[in-house]
Amino acid sequence: MTPASLTFVLIHGAFQTGAIWEQTAGVLRANGHTVHTPTLAGHGPGDPMTLTHADAVASLTAYLHDHDLSDVVLVGHSIGGAYIAQAAVQALLRIKRLVFLSAFVPAAGHALADEFPPADAAFFDMTDPTQGFLLPFPVIRERACNDMDFAAATAIYAQMSPIPVRYFTDKLDLETFHELVTSGGLQASYVNPISDFALPPGEYASFPRFAQRLGPLARILQIPGSHYVMFSRPAELADTLVSAGRD
Repeated sequence: MTPASLTFVLIHGAFQTGAIWEQTAGVLRANGHTVHTPTLAGHGPGDPMTLTHADAVASLTAYLHDHDLSDVVLVGHSIGGAYIAQAAVQALLRIKRLVFLSAFVPAAGHALADEFPPADAAFFDMTDPTQGFLLPFPVIRERACNDMDFAAATAIYAQMSPIPVRYFTDKLDLETFHELVTSGGLQASYVNPISDFALPPGEYASFPRFAQRLGPLARILQIPGSHYVMFSRPAELADTLVSAGRD
């Protein structure tokens, strides 16, 4: 390892596995960085749909512990932002910096569903918890893959699988997290792909709403691309993650 190398743990968002990072992780490794891409509980095909949000977080903290990782740049994509926020508090001494990529930064006491526009949040009320939750293809295609052609969007959706509904509806204890990031006790960056409209423009837009919750010391970076920028611009994303994670 060179002095400039970083240790990344890249956390996928909803409906995905660690495979989403394959191209970006390859670029980072080729540049001398150590990269881990775990798949969290509840996100693999066939995983039980009875799990709670805390189960996903527990699988992440267990991964950090089991691999004895330290000085970690912990990156969360989409709802992975909620996972890394909670895991960082539980494993604070292992964390160098958090990086939120197109990610939720929920308010203390909120569920992820509370951060969606009401029309989108209605999806959760219509979902059978025993079957888990997966957004319809048209939503993914038009709002999260809006800079890609139809074939690319279809390929991304084919890799998706439902996740437990409670990952979106459980209320989250994030008071300590918010105290740490706003005081500078936990360093954080926010990476915003400028064409990301997974949450529509306006009151519920991801950026700058979630970045502002990281406090005045947050490092903010922007990059071309949409919500699934790791598919469309993996090399540019890798470079941006290094900038987001460095001292």
